[in-house]
Amino acid sequence: MTGTRLIRWLLGVNLALVALQPVSAGFILSGYVGAVTVHRVVALALQVGALVQATAAVALWARRRAPGWVAGFSAGLFVVVFLQAGFGYRDWHWLHVPLGVALFAWLGRQMARLPA
Repeated sequence: MTGTRLIRWLLGVNLALVALQPVSAGFILSGYVGAVTVHRVVALALQVGALVQATAAVALWARRRAPGWVAGFSAGLFVVVFLQAGFGYRDWHWLHVPLGVALFAWLGRQMARLPA
């Protein structure tokens, strides 16, 4: 798997995880108590996914197999995902929700920008 294909795959996984979050949040708001666990597990999976993506992107960039902007984006994603999860754990929904929407848009844009 080439460097950009690996990053594209990791972006896809992380985008799918981000897309699951509003669904589980909707179930939480509808009163399904078990959805809280799903929301937290997916958040943890997204944190791990962002860490793996950042590590892979920096390693690929160091080996000149991925552009520098991919490494920078992935490192930024790692930071933003952890901030977003922290806002959720603190019940700072006024930051948590808009940042989650921004993450979805940001990941989608990067998927479109990264060559196939």
